[in-house]
Amino acid sequence: MCNIMLMVYGTLQNDFGNSRFCQSCLSVEAATVCGRIYQLPAGYPVLLVPAENILAEGTRSPSKDTQTQFDVNFGHVDWRMPGGWYEVYGELVTFGDPERELPPIDRLESVPFYYLRVLVPVRRATGDIIAAWVYIMNKVPPGAKLITSGRWPE
Repeated sequence: MCNIMLMVYGTLQNDFGNSRFCQSCLSVEAATVCGRIYQLPAGYPVLLVPAENILAEGTRSPSKDTQTQFDVNFGHVDWRMPGGWYEVYGELVTFGDPERELPPIDRLESVPFYYLRVLVPVRRATGDIIAAWVYIMNKVPPGAKLITSGRWPE
């Protein structure tokens, strides 16, 4: 089975409250995604991405989603930064056993009821562009504050 990559920008990052969900990962590296990040009144962030950057929507099958990511990355992935969007900073986490490691994170993120998991272009610190999964919302929740720096916490 192939590895699966997940771009995290909030509490799943190293040294934050939910980083334990990523402790069995194979690697962690700095990365960015095109979007807008907001902090909710509860203190955690949410991400919006441009609709045109969504390459696929996640399913309940980690194996299928791993294959989708592999297939997209086998081709060419374009970095797109439409007007009004900016780089959001986080970590690209690579998992070796998607069937075991992805479902607990999906449950934590209440997929598909609260967050959605989508495949988007991600820029690695090396400058390479790849497709990785990220948790997003479709609209800004009430009381959310835009983080203009692109880094959570601000």
